[in-house]
Amino acid sequence: MTKKIKSIKQLNAEKKRLLQRQAELEKAIRYDWRDVKESLKPKYIAGEVIANLFNKTEQNGQDPLAAGLSHLAAALTKIAVEKAEEKVNEWLTKK
Repeated sequence: MTKKIKSIKQLNAEKKRLLQRQAELEKAIRYDWRDVKESLKPKYIAGEVIANLFNKTEQNGQDPLAAGLSHLAAALTKIAVEKAEEKVNEWLTKK
């Protein structure tokens, strides 16, 4: 527990120690509060969402980012094939 204070000198030393401890705790609270405010900024939240996308995997074990890129590549390939098909049809009908 705590020591019994037997003199004014001990009392003053304990007061000084407690004031230093209070200052340390108040500083820690300020830093924690600053960190909380920083974590609520939109850019930080967006960063967390992006980080979660990179870290999570879908149920089939594929990375969501890879799945998204795969779907994008498939869509672009489909468009390119359709355009190429139109060009070939135009070329064949001209002859």
